[in-house]
Formats: sequence, structure tokens, C-alpha cells
Amino acid sequence: MPNAEELRWAFKNSFTQSFFSALFSLIFGLWAALGLVSLRHGSWRKAAEILCLIPNFLPPLFSLLAILNAVDFFPMGLAGIIFVHTAINFGLVAVLLARTLESRIGHVIELAYVEGASRHMIWFQVLIPMLRKELLYLGLFVFIICFGSFSVPLIVGGGMGTTVEVLIYEKIRLSAEWGEAIVLAFLQSLFIFAVSFIVGKGAVPPASREASLKAVAMPSGVVFLALCGLFYFYGYGQGVLNGLMKFERFAGMGPDILKAFGGSVFLGMTAGIFSYVALMLIAYCWPKWWFEKFLAGYVAPSTSLACFSFLILTPNEGFYPYIKIPIALVLLSLNGLFRMGWDSSLHALEQQIRVAYTMGASHAMIFKEILFPQISEKAGVLAGIAAVWTCGDFAVSRILAHKEVSIAMMTDSLMSGYRLDQATAVSVLIILAGAVCYCACKGGSYVLRRKFEA
Repeated sequence: MPNAEELRWAFKNSFTQSFFSALFSLIFGLWAALGLVSLRHGSWRKAAEILCLIPNFLPPLFSLLAILNAVDFFPMGLAGIIFVHTAINFGLVAVLLARTLESRIGHVIELAYVEGASRHMIWFQVLIPMLRKELLYLGLFVFIICFGSFSVPLIVGGGMGTTVEVLIYEKIRLSAEWGEAIVLAFLQSLFIFAVSFIVGKGAVPPASREASLKAVAMPSGVVFLALCGLFYFYGYGQGVLNGLMKFERFAGMGPDILKAFGGSVFLGMTAGIFSYVALMLIAYCWPKWWFEKFLAGYVAPSTSLACFSFLILTPNEGFYPYIKIPIALVLLSLNGLFRMGWDSSLHALEQQIRVAYTMGASHAMIFKEILFPQISEKAGVLAGIAAVWTCGDFAVSRILAHKEVSIAMMTDSLMSGYRLDQATAVSVLIILAGAVCYCACKGGSYVLRRKFEA
């Protein structure tokens, strides 16, 4: 059993950073959401939503680089973890809240506004009461993400910001105390599962009509989003330019960079293929109530424990890391991919599946003739996202690879050596590798769909 004081300290750190990360994500997310609804529709709205989602879509490494470049004296520890987690997650919260406002409670706000209610009354008697449940569920959702986060606490946690996930990593990596690590991982997974169960009860069907939200729209939220975007791109762009100005320091690194770039593409494509196959297996087993219950309650295992489990299965040299890293990342990200629209895509086809069963179609025929043609491209998009995440991974790769096998690992090594400018410049290749993998996954899924239809 782990030391009680050590467990209490790590759990307190995990809970504290997760709670305040969720709280600040909700506060700034609501402000940004009220800015988004002021834009309504059109190209400006789409551009603003893309800006909000960039930190979530890209691997955490980019947010870390942007923030560390922009902030000269970055506060390491819990404050740093909270800052980075808030910067990554508030945009996603803003987009989800904006859509909830427009589709679910907008008509009530619109009616109150038409009836002559003041902005104060609308805020405190309509908006806040009706958003209370959504804010709670979104807060718990962000809390879960931050509680199980590994890469951000690993980089900016410092000695005083050790979370449960990092403690598991240290128990295995430094002390080889597998028993204590397994107990820690079990307790963490149990806690996350309990919170996930609450979040799962929070799904509310949207209304069919969008409404005017002039009474609560806040154009200042758009200004806030623009300033955050400027901060993000300024920090990252500054690091890239400073790194390129020190080009001579890259002398002799050319072959290593090319090899790492090839490794990134290979890892990304392998993870994309595995993700595509995993999503299709879920579709093939759909619909079965027990399987859906399992997926809804599935909690990704501890990142550290899962990685070290793969570490002891096979040697950590040669070609093995190129297979173990994608498999581990797919297992860790599959629940996220499932909730990113895969579940709703399958639910939308359930009526067609039931009709086909009634007509006597076999399970294999339903998958081939009904499901696959309609979901292949969506699976390709999600597989492409998994490939991008894999190209930017350094935390899992740090455990499962004995040397630098990707650009992300090279970037991590440069950051650890306090060469932040060079690390940022090299990280541009992660974007290139991710773009190649994303386009290949999306294009490959389209080709497969066409072949099945032929």
C-alpha cells in the first residue's frame, strides 16, 4: 500500500488543480460563449469557434510551448498546471455553452427580452438558473480531463505539483514499486469512473429551434477570444522565429531530424489505422445494450501504468516502440474519440439497423451495406485526429521508447535542456507530420468507402 501521507498529498494536488482548472474554464468559457453568440452565424463565427478549439485539437505540447514562450517567469507547480489546463479547455467549454444557449434556452431568453425583462432579471432569473445543470456537467467533464492529465503536470508541475498520475510514473520509473503504482491507479480510476457516471447522466436533447440572444450577448467576449488567440500565436510564433534565428545550432542535427520526422509520420499513421479499425469494431458490435453501457462507462486507464505495462511485455528497443506507442495511445484516447461524435453517428443509424434486421439481413450484411458506407469518412476524420495527437505525443513515448523516435520526443528533449527556442522551431515539423497523417487517414477512408460501394 502507498504511504497515506504521500497519497493524500498527491490526491490533494490532483483535486486542487482539477477543481480550479474546471472553475476557471467555466468562467472564461461562459464569457467567451456569450461573445460567440453575439457573432451568430457566418464566417466570423466559424473562425471564432476554430480559434476556440485549436488548443484542444492540437497536442498539449503546442500549448505548453506557446505559453512558456509568452510568459517569461512562468509559475511552475499547481498554479502553472491550472493556467495551462484553463488555456487548453476554456475554448471547448465556450463552444459547447454557446450551442447550448442557442439551441436549448435561447427561446426563453428571447421571450423574456420581448416581454420587457431587464438584463439583470434575464441574467439572474433565466440564464444562470437554466444553465446551472449544464455548467455542473461541463465542469465535471473538464475536471475529469484535468484529473487524469499526465503530460501537462509532467512538464510544469515541478516538485510541488506532483499529481496522482505523476506519482504513479515516479513509483514505477524511479522506485520500481509496481504494487503501490497499481493501487494508486486503481484508486484514481475508481474516482474518475464515479465522476464520469455523474457526467453521463447529464445529456439533454437539444431543442429544434435557435433563438435571438441579444439580451445576454457580450461582444467583449469576442475581444477576450481575440486577445487569447493573439497571446497563443504570439508566444508560439516568437519561439519559432527565435529558434530559426539560431539556425547554426541545428548544425549536425539534420539526419536526426529527418529520422525523427519519419518516425512521427509512421507512429501517426499506425495510430490512425489502429483507431480506424477500433472504431469500426465498435460499429460492428453496435447496437448491443451491454456494449453501449461498457463504452459509456469506459474510463481510460492510468497513462503511466498502461505504458509501463506495455514496457514489460516486450523489449524496449528496435522496432517494438513503433508498435507499442500507437497501441497505447489508441487505448488511452479511444473513449475520447467515441464521445467526439462516434456515438451520435451510430445512434442516428439505429432505425436503419432495426429495419434491416426485420427484413432478415445478417449482421455482416448490415455492417457492409448500411453502416460502413455512411460512417467510413467520419471514422477517417476521428482516426486522423488520433494520428495528430500521436504525432505530438512525448509523455507516452518517453516511457515506451529508449531513444528519440519522433519530433515530439526531440522537442521534449530540447525543452528539458532549456533550449526552448529550438524546441519551438523543431515542433513545426509536428504540424507537418500531423497534417500528412490527417489527410492520409481522411483520404484513405474515402477510398475505402468508394471501394465498398463499387
